[in-house]
Amino acid sequence: MSAPLILVCDDTPAKRYVLASWLRRGGFEVVESGTAAEATELMHTEPIDLAVLDVHLPDGSGLDVTRVIRADERLAPTPVIHVSAVARETSDKVTALDEGADAYLIDPIDPEELLSTVRALLRSSGARRDAEQLATRLARLSRAAVRLNVAVSVPRLVESASRAAAQVLGTPAAALVLDDQGEGWRAAATGNVGNAAATVPSETARRLLDDLTPDPAPLATGTGWAEHLPVAAGRWTGCPVRVEGRVEGVVAAPLPPTGDEGRSVLLLERLAQAVAVALDNQRALEFEHRTAVTLQRSLLPSVLPEPTGLSLAARYRASQQRMEVGGDFYDAFEVEGRCWLVIGDVQGHSLEAAVVMAELRYSLRAYAHEGHSPTEALARLDALLARTSPDLTATACVVVVDADRRSAEVVSAGHLPPLRARRGEVTHLQVEGPLLGLGLHDRPRTRIDLDPGDRLVLYTDGLVERRALLLELTTDHLVRQVESASWASADELADELLRTWSGGEDDIALLVVDLLP
Repeated sequence: MSAPLILVCDDTPAKRYVLASWLRRGGFEVVESGTAAEATELMHTEPIDLAVLDVHLPDGSGLDVTRVIRADERLAPTPVIHVSAVARETSDKVTALDEGADAYLIDPIDPEELLSTVRALLRSSGARRDAEQLATRLARLSRAAVRLNVAVSVPRLVESASRAAAQVLGTPAAALVLDDQGEGWRAAATGNVGNAAATVPSETARRLLDDLTPDPAPLATGTGWAEHLPVAAGRWTGCPVRVEGRVEGVVAAPLPPTGDEGRSVLLLERLAQAVAVALDNQRALEFEHRTAVTLQRSLLPSVLPEPTGLSLAARYRASQQRMEVGGDFYDAFEVEGRCWLVIGDVQGHSLEAAVVMAELRYSLRAYAHEGHSPTEALARLDALLARTSPDLTATACVVVVDADRRSAEVVSAGHLPPLRARRGEVTHLQVEGPLLGLGLHDRPRTRIDLDPGDRLVLYTDGLVERRALLLELTTDHLVRQVESASWASADELADELLRTWSGGEDDIALLVVDLLP
């Protein structure tokens, strides 16, 4: 550890030489200046640990330099000692101390008094710096814990862990965490820059983690850790991430060369504990999400009909960013040769929304089989929703393809209009009407003609809504994609659309219908 660096500023060379000599014999490094301007420049260019300033200088005073020091956030903690052979009155001392000096010595100065004062002030400032550094690290650790708990996947969790360790400790860092299938995700970070996570084969990841002891331990490079650390040199310590008593990961960093090892290891342990909590929560939420998706799929049609002259493909994709079930749905069924195509979305994400979705879907089927038209069926759904779930609304669009497959009837209840592709050109069907649940019934019926080779695409807003983009832009992109996929079958197009658009924050329901030649 290098000796503290002391600035001695005095316009008398002999006095400056004496003060510097005493300090050097006391084990300190010294830089000298004879003016306030030189002292100010050195304070900004050198890592000064303490300043000894003469009160009277040819271009100002030690008070001027002190004011500059205290006004600078980076320099403000630096201890300052004022010395003077002229300003000896109590009022001079009071002024200096009020302006920011930490001590005031009057010539003739005793060398032991100077060294003792310097050592005392350095101890005080060192303790203050340590406390500030610890407070900064703890604040970073607290922010890191929040980021860890909002990570939605193991790769994001491990990247957040490595980045947090680098920020908290100010050193390179690495993290390795297992996912549910036993594969390991490793990320490394240096400073504030995190590297993208990389997959570690399950056998390798398990072997590395099984070699860890329950407590923080050195990572021996000979056991395979070297290739998974950002730099191989240095003494690396790993803190295991334990979930339900089993080591499921590690957070690692090189120990500092100073006497700060204990504090750094403690912070690393706290970070590993935060990663363990986040990983356990993530796995619990993932289980809930899988359960919710299973429930949602069970409420949708398990098999689509195979009506004459039509080819149907339906898809449902649950949002990866929501744990609750949603109200998106699709349906397709035949009534006396006419094929009913339905797409809809109940407001919100909750068990209630999923239950209402199933209720609306089955009720619509019942109304259709009772002989009601699409307009009448939606009016009855509107009344049903207002009566049973007055706090909810829903959107829906119904397309009923006639038995001869040459025309269709379209009715919308506040839903996005379907797309029709014909000979490479894609257009929105011009249909509109009020949402379900508002007690409004003005939903006009629109008749459209159909030709063999036509394609209809019905979808919920989760397909095209993106937080940072205008809906017009995303729907235009969807239109162009459907136009360019005229060669694809209904199933191929449905898969392609999900691959392209599944990164949104909402669930997606999709129904693609081709009119066969």
